[in-house]
Amino acid sequence: MDFAIALLHGTVDLFVEFLSPISPYLIKTYSIQARTIAMLIASIMLMTALSQILFAMVLPRIKKQWLLLYGIVAFVVLPTSLFSLKMNIVGLYLVFFTVFLANAAYHPFGTALANRNQSSKTVTSFVSGGIIGGALGPIFITWWVGSVGLNKIIFFNLLIFIILQPILLKVKRNFTPITKHPNFSWKSFPILIPIWIMVGLRTFYMSSLHTYSPMYSNLRGYSLIIGGSLLSLGLVSGLLFNILGSRFRIRFNNWLVNVVSFAGMGLFLNIFVQIESLALFILFYVLSDSFMFFSMSSNVIEAQKMLPGHPAFAASVSMGVAWATGYLLHLGYSSFFGNQVGFVLNSIGIFSLITAGCLLIFSRYFGRAPKGS
Repeated sequence: MDFAIALLHGTVDLFVEFLSPISPYLIKTYSIQARTIAMLIASIMLMTALSQILFAMVLPRIKKQWLLLYGIVAFVVLPTSLFSLKMNIVGLYLVFFTVFLANAAYHPFGTALANRNQSSKTVTSFVSGGIIGGALGPIFITWWVGSVGLNKIIFFNLLIFIILQPILLKVKRNFTPITKHPNFSWKSFPILIPIWIMVGLRTFYMSSLHTYSPMYSNLRGYSLIIGGSLLSLGLVSGLLFNILGSRFRIRFNNWLVNVVSFAGMGLFLNIFVQIESLALFILFYVLSDSFMFFSMSSNVIEAQKMLPGHPAFAASVSMGVAWATGYLLHLGYSSFFGNQVGFVLNSIGIFSLITAGCLLIFSRYFGRAPKGS
């Protein structure tokens, strides 16, 4: 059951990773500015992330949760089939909005199921499944666009949906509905504010990195697939760093995980934007991205530990609400500086280092605790 949930997570995250890697292709095809596509990406992410808290509240009230899960997967996998038709930028926006919305619905749903036995290992497996799927998305879609054509993506979509049927049936046979906790209160939210701040800032930096790196790679003269490879390699390495971060949290604490995460990301991103060699260009991107993943599972686990009776709500705050905050910052920043691709990347690297410093200064508020506490 855990493997099936993780595999579904990988599938839904595979499809949402199609948008950023092909941004240079979309800029050229639709004759739009880098700022426009960055704002399009950020606005989709913002609206769908905001929906996660709603999904977490509504989910326990739905009787046929299995059918909801099936519908979520269908609305992630199938809509991009419409790229077989000729469409304008509005149609493109609506297709990706649908995919991202279904993806948002899956996250509190899947996380609550994965956390049903209160196991850190199970949550880490769930998150890792998403990272693996997300890692395959960028390199696959850039290869497909360059070699096959975006208008033929329908064949891939139908194949994936057919393959998923036995996996979905396995989930159905082992499915346990999520129930509403009787003593839920919004007064629980302040407990999660430190997590919200840390994940929100990490999301701002990470989403900016993922949006602008393919554009930056293209501006440096590299092919579309190099930009996709950056994202894929970063996610593959991020899978390892995500697991390491969870173990680091057990050995030390979640506060220190975040300090290391922000410091590493900021340091290597600032080197990345200055480097000339292609091999080092890729290496320092991967290191920068990997350190952002270092705190991913750790923060989700910490949030659910703070609210043990509300795993779906805790996941929605640590992912949905915090992500929405980060995407809002991304949208606002892109609206001012979106056409200055190199500047955006360099500045978020500096911001990340400043964030690590602030966590050190305000360590008591952000959860520093002695070992073994």
